[in-house]
Amino acid sequence: MIKSTHRRIRSYVRRIDWPLVVFFVLAYTITWGLIPVLDVIARRSGLPDWRRLHAMGEVFDFDGTRLAVPEWVVYGITRVQDFAFSLAGVAVIVAVRGRAGLAELGRRLVRWRVRWYWYLVAFLPLGWYALGVAAAGGLPSFQVSTDLVAASLIGLDHGFIVFLLLRGAMGEEPGLRGFALPRLLEHTTPLRASLVIGVLWGPWHLPALLGRSAVEIGLFLISVLALACVFTWLFNSTAGSLIPVLIFHAAQNSAGMVESHFPALAGSGWELVPAVAVLVAGIAAAVWLGRRAGVSSAR
Repeated sequence: MIKSTHRRIRSYVRRIDWPLVVFFVLAYTITWGLIPVLDVIARRSGLPDWRRLHAMGEVFDFDGTRLAVPEWVVYGITRVQDFAFSLAGVAVIVAVRGRAGLAELGRRLVRWRVRWYWYLVAFLPLGWYALGVAAAGGLPSFQVSTDLVAASLIGLDHGFIVFLLLRGAMGEEPGLRGFALPRLLEHTTPLRASLVIGVLWGPWHLPALLGRSAVEIGLFLISVLALACVFTWLFNSTAGSLIPVLIFHAAQNSAGMVESHFPALAGSGWELVPAVAVLVAGIAAAVWLGRRAGVSSAR
């Protein structure tokens, strides 16, 4: 009886994808492990907690606060936190596959020759943001200027290029879709792979959601599951290219950019339409993925 139990345990342990486990543990450790460091710096700088300092650091705007450390140190910590998934992905790729794995990741990052319409799909979030603006009656408040356009592209708070290269998109996708997704697709279906990533990706954001209601947090986690399905759909449909995924991720994070051009949206609840659109897109992607029950590696 004992020997049989030991055999079952050994069999179960052998089936665990340990590089994938290490990847997620490392990503969480990097992001969450730096929170106490930020908290110490915040309190020594006269700030209430790490969240205020983190918000300042992300946009490199410290509002005259005399920090206990140089400003670039705080900004660097926030970048490391944002890039936890990509850093973890690169580390595990090097450990498991070496140069060959890095070369494959590099090819995914520069695989631009995909059908033209996938680039349109990548900017789909801007379409449902436009619907949200129209539904909220924000169109008459539209404003544009050279400064606004520049901020929309390269502003540290909501610039599209910044979100693409210095924040969520490049910080997460090379790890999540560049390492974890292809690895999962080697031995499970696209839909299951999406759900696994979504379940493990969503809670990583929990420190940033502190102070929100349980309903808001729940809806956020559901939206992450939906986006995980959409990203797998994009990834598989473009032969494993990360470019459309990166663009989609950056566009999805561009709500602040939209509000800067339509100031009447502030406090209007206009985000409801885009939120519903994400859920609809996620369900559609999940249905599409579910019909492709076979394993796919998108090589």
